[in-house]
Amino acid sequence: MLRIISGKKDFVFSVGRMFRNFKIRTRLVLLFIILALLPLIVTVVIVYKDTGDALQSKISTYSVQVMSQVSQNIKRELDRLQNDSVEIEFSDVVQQTLLHYNQMSPWEIENAQYTMRQNLAKKFSFLHDVSDVLIYTRQRKKINAYGDYGISFNLKKEYLKPYLDRLYRQGGGVVWIPVNTDSEEHLVKYATSAEQLSKSNGVVMGRAVKSLSEGDIIGYLMIRTNERYLSNIYKDIDIGQDADIFVLDRNGVVVSSRSSRVPVTSRYPDGNLIQNIRDNFKNGSYVFNYEFNGQRYLVSYAPIQSVGWFVVGKIPYSYLHSDAQQMYADAIYIGISCFIAAVFLAYLFSASILAPLKRLRKVMNQAEQGNLSVSVSDGSNDEIGEITQHFNNMLTEINNLLENVKNTEHQKRLAELKALQAQINPHFLSNTLNTVRFLAKAQKAQNIESIITSLIQLFHMTMGKGDDLIPIREEIEYIKNYINIQEYRYLNKFKINYGLEPEILGYKIPRLILQPVVENALLHGIGPMEGQGLIVIKGFVYENDIKFVITDNGTGIPPQKLETILQKRSTGLNGMGIANVNERIKLYFGRQYGLSIESVPDLYTTVEVTLPAVRQGREA
Repeated sequence: MLRIISGKKDFVFSVGRMFRNFKIRTRLVLLFIILALLPLIVTVVIVYKDTGDALQSKISTYSVQVMSQVSQNIKRELDRLQNDSVEIEFSDVVQQTLLHYNQMSPWEIENAQYTMRQNLAKKFSFLHDVSDVLIYTRQRKKINAYGDYGISFNLKKEYLKPYLDRLYRQGGGVVWIPVNTDSEEHLVKYATSAEQLSKSNGVVMGRAVKSLSEGDIIGYLMIRTNERYLSNIYKDIDIGQDADIFVLDRNGVVVSSRSSRVPVTSRYPDGNLIQNIRDNFKNGSYVFNYEFNGQRYLVSYAPIQSVGWFVVGKIPYSYLHSDAQQMYADAIYIGISCFIAAVFLAYLFSASILAPLKRLRKVMNQAEQGNLSVSVSDGSNDEIGEITQHFNNMLTEINNLLENVKNTEHQKRLAELKALQAQINPHFLSNTLNTVRFLAKAQKAQNIESIITSLIQLFHMTMGKGDDLIPIREEIEYIKNYINIQEYRYLNKFKINYGLEPEILGYKIPRLILQPVVENALLHGIGPMEGQGLIVIKGFVYENDIKFVITDNGTGIPPQKLETILQKRSTGLNGMGIANVNERIKLYFGRQYGLSIESVPDLYTTVEVTLPAVRQGREA
């Protein structure tokens, strides 16, 4: 996870550095372009998708409703024809003619036929587009019960015999078939009458006629209605440009169609369509997507349950998406206009930023070459105006500082001259102390010799020779020399004990860290007390740190003073007090190191010094 976060930060940093190589105007223009393009692309895609989906959903619902209504209308007309067929089937003249046809004379047959024509003419002349009604006997003798007697409806033998066989097998059930000129016989090769032309496509309803008395099949009834009678129901319905509506039977044969692209009585060119309709019908879905000849369509359908037909509507996707494409084009046009406006505004806004920046850069170049008397005039209240004002103030301050530096350098040279005149050579002082020690030794004044020896050692260490970090053993030697001198001053008023782990003596610490703490214990803790005092110095390694604990049994520190003692800038022998030591440690090693003090008045005071364990210049 850390690697991933680090990688992202590196990527963002790299991208940021890459953009910093471009001019501000270029970055602003790119920003405006991105801010204009992203909403444009997202909006166009969403508008195109949502609009297309919404239109498709609405058209799907509408087309299913239309197909359902057409199905109901066709079913209603088919049911009416079926009811008419029942009335014809059980009429007296039909029953008597079929039962006694073999015993009837030609004149009686002609008279019966005339009576049928008269009766059916009243029924079909105005109410239906029925073109022919044929009656066949059991021996399949034809009786023209209705229609143009001169140009009657005649199915070809290869169509008629299988059809009558189906009627017989249905046992009185209705069988519907589509017919056209290819399935009919004509008396002349080319008919020219309007009636004949109108009978080019038709739908035949047939059923076996049963005897009213015995229930046996005594003949067959065929009613031919012009196919236009069905197609007129839906020919004016608009479900989209180049959309088709047609009727298929359960085998995929076209029963009715309003377009020459889908010819009647032939199988639909793609046999998968009727299979898709069947599959979706089983699943209860009445609309689906369909592809034919490389073009996609939305197909909706509705069943005509009584006859096993399907009213099918086929809408090309090009029509479904036509409105969406127009909206898509409008959105692109608007987006391009907004994009051009955004680029123009980017240049306009960038100019308002770059012009004052160029003036500021010009003045900065002059200042860089040494001309600090320049200034920039900009009364704007924006960030660039603030930067310009700060730059002018900075130049004024620099000029003032330069003047102060000149004055300070002049005063410094005067002070150095005075200090040089009053300077005492440290080596001269060291040599003088050695001379005093030699005289004390010659006169056998051992106490004076001891003090002078310790003082020389202190003086050498205070001179600060060598590295900033010294071994702990040298710091301890410095404390011992300081204690040796103080023992003569306090006349055995105190004792000091050392509890140092031997392994810490090789670690390094800054010089003069412990002596100010010991000096503070003597002056403020042991000095004012009555009786003999004790100072204990402990040193050890604790969790990769060096710990020094310095405890005295002196007067202690009052609580109100204890809170401020580390901020008090007192000084001792070497010019450093407790606060100075604490600040030096924190500056050198960090805020987690330094001094802590614990004290109980008239009982004890403990100072704990925490330092990192450093050996050979490295932390342990």
